[in-house]
Amino acid sequence: MSVISNRYAPRIFQAVLGGTLVLNGLDAALTILVVGSGAATEANPLMDELLAQSPLLFAIVKLSLVSLGVLLLWRLRERPLAWAGSVGVLAAYAGVMLQHAMVLRHVMG
Repeated sequence: MSVISNRYAPRIFQAVLGGTLVLNGLDAALTILVVGSGAATEANPLMDELLAQSPLLFAIVKLSLVSLGVLLLWRLRERPLAWAGSVGVLAAYAGVMLQHAMVLRHVMG
């Protein structure tokens, strides 16, 4: 039985991609906050340069790139690899949120 034959599959896929977009937005905001406070650094050197230039530019680029990736995954939703990639990206963002929580816990005492 294929994952895509399930009648709930499109809703599940939408939820996974929606969660990715929400966590990406939260990641952008928290990154601007913690990097701006000096409590952390941006790990991606290209995004670090954008963040140094302008937090707004950083947010626009970050949100745009991930949104384009989500759109691509949605268009390929009939393919099992798109499902695996979507779940993997969501899991990665969950890990990033844990990292943010640890940094915030350290900063806030």
